[in-house]
Amino acid sequence: MSFPQIGQTVYVNIRDSSEETGVATLKSRVSDIRDSIALIELPISENTGRTGLLDVGTACEIWYIAKDGSRYDFPSSVVGRELEPFPVLLLELPAAEKINRTQRRNFLRIETGVDIAIKMIDSVRSYHFVARTIDLSGGGLSFRCADSYRIGVGDQLHVWIALPGKTGQVQHAYAVLEVVRQVVEEERGYFQWISGKFIQISEVDRAKVVRACYERQLELRKKGIVE
Repeated sequence: MSFPQIGQTVYVNIRDSSEETGVATLKSRVSDIRDSIALIELPISENTGRTGLLDVGTACEIWYIAKDGSRYDFPSSVVGRELEPFPVLLLELPAAEKINRTQRRNFLRIETGVDIAIKMIDSVRSYHFVARTIDLSGGGLSFRCADSYRIGVGDQLHVWIALPGKTGQVQHAYAVLEVVRQVVEEERGYFQWISGKFIQISEVDRAKVVRACYERQLELRKKGIVE
């Protein structure tokens, strides 16, 4: 199993009655590892921008996206604080068998329409256009675009994704998408469907996408649209 590494972005889930879901998610980064203890920077709420004040003994769930593209999560608790040379929280690291792994191919895929900007750099086909996704996951996405764009399986596209948050703030993620499927409408002048997988995306940006998918799933679940 992959323990979080120094410099790794991690997310801290804690119970919070003020959140719609009853769970608040804070963002932090690992500053050091000591035996079975991870030192993390004071976590910050992405919704409010405020520092999360976690007391010693607070139970939480830690999750992160490793370099292999998999999501890892484990239960933990705050076991201490340090102030020098800068404030950090001390989190308990579990035994390896307590860390859960979600394979990249099993990333939660959600049907959702978010805005994306696409750029293709080719000696003949130099495209730059905007579209909306059909579905999205931490491993890739699908979208529709005019069939005048000659895009085929194996092509690589630069994609910028606009991810709306619960508070209306928009975060952006960048990835290189490799096309794995292309379906064209029978009549010219209509749309084609493009599906692809991320072959290049930073750990931070993949985490943004994964989190947006989970938030979208919770939203649909509240509306009774998904189980």
